[in-house]
Amino acid sequence: MIRSTAILLSAALAAAVFSTQAARADEASVDQQIEALLGDSADYKELFYAFKVAVEEGKSDIVVSLVNYPLTVTIDGEDATYESEQELLDNYDSVFTEGIVEAISGQEYGNLFVNSEGVMIGNGEVWISGICEDSACTSAPPRVAVIQSGN
Repeated sequence: MIRSTAILLSAALAAAVFSTQAARADEASVDQQIEALLGDSADYKELFYAFKVAVEEGKSDIVVSLVNYPLTVTIDGEDATYESEQELLDNYDSVFTEGIVEAISGQEYGNLFVNSEGVMIGNGEVWISGICEDSACTSAPPRVAVIQSGN
């Protein structure tokens, strides 16, 4: 009995270590894709985690500060454009629906989809993209650029 418990414990520990190593490898792969297609992966990773945690903790003031404006949001096929943080904050609950919040909360960094347009959260509910700060686009820090839902 003690031996079988020890074997099960060892197997569980090995699985946890392997899972952690796999998650790190997945994160490194996402970092490489971002670096190759979009720019500094550290900036994207920082924005991703700040946005995810703020959404999960209901810190709407932080959430709206991470968005690029004007923002056109599509919820259930209906478009609405928000020109400012305050405007989005005033409509927060109608934009951050249960489906959008679940997509954000359920997204792991190592499983992000990355292409030349940006980083996709969920099944496209949110996109993080580099936003040009000037006409020459010499700097394009990441911001939340798309929020949409079909639910």
